[in-house]
Formats: sequence, structure tokens, C-alpha cells
Amino acid sequence: MTYLLIIILSIAIIFLAARLTRISMSIKEISYFLKELSAGNFNARLFPTGKGDLAGVVRDIASIMEETKTRLDFAEAEMRRMEAILRGMSDGVLIADERGTIILVNQAFRDLMSSAKDIEGKQMVEVLRNMQLVEVFRKAMDSGDIISEEIIVSKPHRDMYLIATAVPVYSRNMISGAVLTLHDITRLRQLEEMRKDFVANVSHEIKTPITAIKGFAETLLDGALEDKENATRFLRTIKGHSERLNSLVDDLLTLSRIELGDITIKKASVNPEQIVDTVFMTLREKADKKGLYLKKSIAAGIQEIHADKDRLIQIILNLVDNGIKFTEKGGVTVGMDYSGGRLVLYVQDTGVGIPKSHLHRLGERFYRVDRTRSRELGGTGLGLAIVKHLVNAHEWNMWIESEPGRGTKVNITIDRYL
Repeated sequence: MTYLLIIILSIAIIFLAARLTRISMSIKEISYFLKELSAGNFNARLFPTGKGDLAGVVRDIASIMEETKTRLDFAEAEMRRMEAILRGMSDGVLIADERGTIILVNQAFRDLMSSAKDIEGKQMVEVLRNMQLVEVFRKAMDSGDIISEEIIVSKPHRDMYLIATAVPVYSRNMISGAVLTLHDITRLRQLEEMRKDFVANVSHEIKTPITAIKGFAETLLDGALEDKENATRFLRTIKGHSERLNSLVDDLLTLSRIELGDITIKKASVNPEQIVDTVFMTLREKADKKGLYLKKSIAAGIQEIHADKDRLIQIILNLVDNGIKFTEKGGVTVGMDYSGGRLVLYVQDTGVGIPKSHLHRLGERFYRVDRTRSRELGGTGLGLAIVKHLVNAHEWNMWIESEPGRGTKVNITIDRYL
């Protein structure tokens, strides 16, 4: 009996020890699993073994963690997707908390504000250096409303106009921060200014000849017709102003057609010598009246170029005509040569020249260096603008060199030629 009791007790102890060993191993596994999770290793796994309550607890923990990991992966993927969208936006985006600490900023925002790359985690006041923008953020935080204002950012060469919009972010009915967006409207402002200038210039350019025509016509009707000498002079003046008005309308229509794309560029092989000869034949009489020479200087071997013949004639014709207008002594040279591996077409005169401060504005509609003299010579202020548009339509580049009293040289780089 004693031996039997000892045997039973031994078996019970062995069974209990095995059970405790399994429980101890499960607890160690759970402990290791939890340590891995706390260290940020969400790929750790817990594999339940055996049966019983502890195994059930292990299975529940493993199931909960699998579900949690799935949700975390989804949230992380959504966050990455959102960050990719924000960083890829053309508008500037900045997200800050209620204290003004920057949480996220995209590259477009950095470019617009000329900000450093490592501004996340810093205060807006420290890194933005634009109180208008900070005020927009503060107004949104204080009022809880969407605030949108136009701000001006000064750049070295120009001012930039931006629409800044701050949208409050709520968390549990409390404002926890704001999203600040910047939309660049500089180009719109420039176009608006150009439109205003264009309307004002057109009105002024048209009003001058119309006023002159009306005045001289009224003078003739009031009795000046009887004075043959003055009547002839008045009629010639009316004719001159009507021609100038007609030229202005023609240039406006040409420029409008180019900008609207109605004039298409059809490139083909053309002979540059023939083009220049055609231009010289058209303007020879005008140059002869002023005692000016027209010279052609095309490098040997340049027999063909790839261009739209009619538009190339128009380009050279306008440039040579300008050269004749503003040259009193010497003449105009049209040449082609190689420079830096590229073919360059140039029109050079020996005229009055242009101050360096005006060169960057040449090609703007109605822009004149000397408005009075240009009008006296019959210019519309659109010739160089037409040239600039036609050069761009050919996918060429144009730049101007000039010095007062030493003439002007207009260079056109022809990148594609045969």
C-alpha cells in the first residue's frame, strides 16, 4: 500500500512538473513576445501550443496582435499615401500643431518660401520669416474658421504673389493644429498687368492717329479745302496717320493669330541667301532714301536651313526694317555663322543703340525705348514682339546685344538645321 501511494505520488509530481514546465515555457514565450512588441518589432509571432486556459489566452493574444498589426499596416500605408500626395502637390502645404510646431511640409512649400530642408519640428515663427503667413495661421487657430489671404513674398528679382489658406484641424472638438496651403498666383497677376497695359497701350496708339485724322478732316471741312497748298499737306498727313493705323491693326492681328496658334510653323529646307535677298529687295528703296547700305554675310557652306520660309522672311524683314528706322549712318548687315557648334542668324545695325537697362524688356508688346522717336518713324511697337513669338514658334532662341551709339545686334540661335 505504501509503495502504491509512493508510485501514485511520484506520477502526480512528474505530471505536475511537466505541466509547470509547459506553463513556464508559455509564459517565457509570451514575455519574449511582449518585449519584442515594446521594442517596435511588430513582425514578432506567438504560436500557441497545447490545450487549456493558458493556450487559449495565448491564442487570443496572437489573434489580437495579428488584427492590430493589420490595422497598423493599413494606417501606415494610408499615411505614406497621404504624405506622397502632399509632397507631390504643386501647391505648398504645411501642417502644424496648435503651438505652431511644423509637423509636415512639402517641397513646393520650401521652394515658394525658400525654406531649408530641416524645418520639420521647428516653430513657424523661427523658420518662415514672413509675418503675413504666420498671422494667417494664428487667425485660423484663434477663430476656428478657414482664413484665406493674399500675401507678397519678396524675391531677389521679383515679388511673388501667393494665396495663403489656413484650415483648422479638430480633434475631439478641440483645435489641434492647422493645414496651411500656398497657391502661386504670380503668373495671373502678371497676365492681369499685361492685359491692363495692353488695353491702355492699344487705346493710346489708336487714339493718336484717329485724333489727328479727325482734326485735319474737320479743318478741311471748315474751309481749308480752298487752300490747295495746305489742303494737300493736310491730306498727306491724314494718309500717313491712316497708314500707321492700318499697320497697327495688321500687327495686332498678326500677333493675335500667332498667340492663338492660328499661324502654324511648317519647316522645310530653305536657302538663306534667297531669303535675305527677298528682304533686301523689299527694303532697298527705304534704305537708299537714308543713304544706308544693306549687307549680306553668310558663312561658306551654309546653303540650307530648316525653317518656315514665309515666317523667316517676316522675322528678318521686321529686324532689318527696325535697323533702318533707327540708323542714320552706316547700314544693316544680315549674317549667318557658326558659334559654339550652333548656327546663329544675326541682324546688326550701326544705329543709335539701346541702353543695357532696356534690353530685358525688348520684345514686350508696345515697349519702346524712345516712344516719341519710334512713333515719328512710324513704328507700332509690335514688330519685335512678333519676331519674338515667331522665333519661339520655331523652337529657336533670341538674344539682343547693344550699346548706345554703337548699334544693335539681334542674334537668333537655330538649333535644328540641315
